[in-house]
Amino acid sequence: MELFKKKLIFAPMAGIAESVFRTICKRNGADIVFSEMISADGIYYNGQKTLSLLTFNKQERPIGIQLFGSNAKHIAFAARYIEEHARPDFIDLNCGCPVPKVVKKNGGAALLKDPKLFKDIITKLTKAVSLPVTVKLRSGWKINEWVDTDYAKIAEECGVAAVTLHPRSKTMAFSGNALWERIALLKKTVSIPVIGNGDIITPKDGLDMFSQTGCDSIMIGRGAYGNPWIFQQIKKLAKGDDVAQVSHEDKIKTALIHLKEYKRVYGEKRAAREMKKHLAQYTRGMVNGATVRDTIFRARATAEMEDVLHQAFNLV
Repeated sequence: MELFKKKLIFAPMAGIAESVFRTICKRNGADIVFSEMISADGIYYNGQKTLSLLTFNKQERPIGIQLFGSNAKHIAFAARYIEEHARPDFIDLNCGCPVPKVVKKNGGAALLKDPKLFKDIITKLTKAVSLPVTVKLRSGWKINEWVDTDYAKIAEECGVAAVTLHPRSKTMAFSGNALWERIALLKKTVSIPVIGNGDIITPKDGLDMFSQTGCDSIMIGRGAYGNPWIFQQIKKLAKGDDVAQVSHEDKIKTALIHLKEYKRVYGEKRAAREMKKHLAQYTRGMVNGATVRDTIFRARATAEMEDVLHQAFNLV
């Protein structure tokens, strides 16, 4: 499917990939973005907090809504609801999240231990909607007990449009190195587009993943956190252009835009609470960054955060 070929994709990072930051990533070169991971059970039971995660603006397209869960009926229901009410460009199933609160409910990476359930979910999901369906996998539950190729073949047989692979086991979480050779193997195993994910921190990493694995597209998560410029930097590097480091001033200006937009969209209370982690990432690597972060984490209002950034970096 052409939608998933030669694309740079922002990953569905829980607590990070909300609408404001997704829009910033799009402005800085991301071709496709994902929603945060959304509970199918939450949609099934009409949870208002869950339903609020389905909101996005037209600037974010193309966008995928990612679901997690283990009840095939609930997932199919949620997918139909999303297609009717949110109308994204595609729907994704998470089959790789290693977070305990997701796994203990038999969702995310827990599905890697139950191929029959996985097939049942994917079958019902693809039949429930007319939108393209994709799947995000990890390579297996345990190291050297890899199931990625088997699961990808099941997904392809059930009509999935593309598969994303983060080549670590659930037990590895985010430790060690992503095993990019698993992405290369998966590309040889299925005919649908393969999206590579894991350990893309620099622009060169992005090009290396393309060249070393043969994947159709790449997905960037942690490498884009506090660094949305990585998408346009990869594109520049691919063209042979020079890739200059982002200045501290530009980072802080973007951080301030992020803070202002977040407050506008979600309100002062949430912005004062949630933006601290984002601002901390924007200031990583700066000479006085540690002091600035300490002050930001003690701030009680967004106005205080703005003042700290302006004063610390001499911005007017």
